Amino acid sequence: MTTCWAIGTAGPGSPGATTLALALAAMGGGVVIEAGADGGVLAARCNLSLSADAPGLASLAVAATRGRVTVLDHAQACANGLPIVPASTTEETVAGALEGFTAALPRLRQDADVPLLLDVGRVRQATAKLITFCDTLVLVTSAEREGLACALVRLPGLFLFARRIVLVVRGSASYTLADVRRLVAEQLGSSLVPVLAVPDDPRGARDLAEGAGLRRRSALLRAADRVLAACPAPDITSLAAGVAP
Repeated sequence: MTTCWAIGTAGPGSPGATTLALALAAMGGGVVIEAGADGGVLAARCNLSLSADAPGLASLAVAATRGRVTVLDHAQACANGLPIVPASTTEETVAGALEGFTAALPRLRQDADVPLLLDVGRVRQATAKLITFCDTLVLVTSAEREGLACALVRLPGLFLFARRIVLVVRGSASYTLADVRRLVAEQLGSSLVPVLAVPDDPRGARDLAEGAGLRRRSALLRAADRVLAACPAPDITSLAAGVAP
């Protein structure tokens, strides 16, 4: 069974979940699968195809209904070689593919031989079931007051369907990492959620999409390495039932 993580955000805005998913794939050797209810952006960002006959989330969902499937057969290569399964760009066009992919995910995890990194975008009810089949939800938030407040308010409720959560704070603001850890512990009544930092690294993010990201260890990639270390191994016993703790 392969590792499967969901990477998402708690609220509106663009705190960098998609960029972190790419960085995690670069450091951990996984495939990025766009699985957000609002549609994806990686086709545009990485110059991938969304034509009807191009591999992507829709072709993966259809193939999964016919039996055993190889996830990488439905991926396209980013300029730096990272495999990406792109999705349609709107909520209306991605809904059917996302439903089929969610139903097939437990079996895909059994068959896949590379880690699966699901870019779920904003965590919503439409992606809740999908997240129950993942080992960890990597929740990305900005360090600004609004983004952090949204993440803190939603954290307790996310444990209704997320087995484990790692909170990743991007950038710097008036809150130190120690402040955020204290606030999270107060909100949950425990230090159950690891809190890590990822720097603002526009050049590192650009390199990942344009092809230079694997040739040097940027600040973004070094931070992704720390996130990988904080995520646990697959939980085999609870996967089949799709149950959260």
